[in-house]
Amino acid sequence: MKNTYLLILLFFTTFIQAQNLQTSPFIEVIGTAEKEIIPNEIIFSITLKEQIDGRNKITIDEQETLFLNELKNQKIELTKLSLNNANAHQLRVRKKTNQLVTQKQFELKLNTIEEVNRALDAFDNANVKSFYIQEMTHSEIEMYRKEVKILALQAAKNKATYLLESINQKVGNALEIKENTDVYLSKAPEFMSNISVDTNENKNEIGFKPILLKFEIQAKFEIK
Repeated sequence: MKNTYLLILLFFTTFIQAQNLQTSPFIEVIGTAEKEIIPNEIIFSITLKEQIDGRNKITIDEQETLFLNELKNQKIELTKLSLNNANAHQLRVRKKTNQLVTQKQFELKLNTIEEVNRALDAFDNANVKSFYIQEMTHSEIEMYRKEVKILALQAAKNKATYLLESINQKVGNALEIKENTDVYLSKAPEFMSNISVDTNENKNEIGFKPILLKFEIQAKFEIK
């Protein structure tokens, strides 16, 4: 019986609080914030496969040796290069001759745009025909996401403040806070082997956009 009374009391307390929340005057606004971040983790997917140059076949080992040497020449650390998977050698059938062609896939993880442009020179010198940017991100992306969310909430409160001040009223406590949209990330374009590098530019020569983080926060504030 005591438990029943306790449940009824809790129910009415919650009901009264909900009524007070609904009847209290409030203002509801949306705050927006965004931030552009230069990526410091740029991951290339690279495929080497056997090539036929006239009557000569350029083996996968020959291409790999040339590729590694060109990376060294461009001062790209080989520790940044890794095999894409455990089965490094994959076979497919050449349509016309029914021959098996060996291919090998790598991932190259770079940290600066300047490094990217040196890598592109290495790809060109090694005659790498198949590569693209697999991913662009930042090592501290989560920290930046939190930062932008906080800025969006502060923007919401600032908006509520100046709107209420225009009618001689003040902002009270936050009654409700809700994220309207998630983070927007700029997508890495698929730069293939026909990338052109503009040597007249000092930075961002290949022209990909920075990562754009954008958040909207919907907030409800009490009116004092």
